[in-house]
Amino acid sequence: MELEVSTAWTKIQGMINGAISLLPNLVLALIVFAIFWFIARGIKSLVKRLTRRHRQARNLGLVLGRLSQGIVILIGLFIALSIVIPCLRQET
Repeated sequence: MELEVSTAWTKIQGMINGAISLLPNLVLALIVFAIFWFIARGIKSLVKRLTRRHRQARNLGLVLGRLSQGIVILIGLFIALSIVIPCLRQET
């Protein structure tokens, strides 16, 4: 019974150490994603502002604004994941 508890405790300690060593990369990935999120909001408002003057283009502006926002957020997510995922592979 003692052997099983010490083995479990060793694995738990390894998981905690791995999570702590991964923290800087997680923080960096969150910062990168937040930057892309703010850029996406700015692009969306810019597209809406550019199409506000034309009555027929308002709906198109909404659609293009949301589409561009989604694309920029998706790119930011991929970049943030590319920061975190290689670190996960090194840990295993």
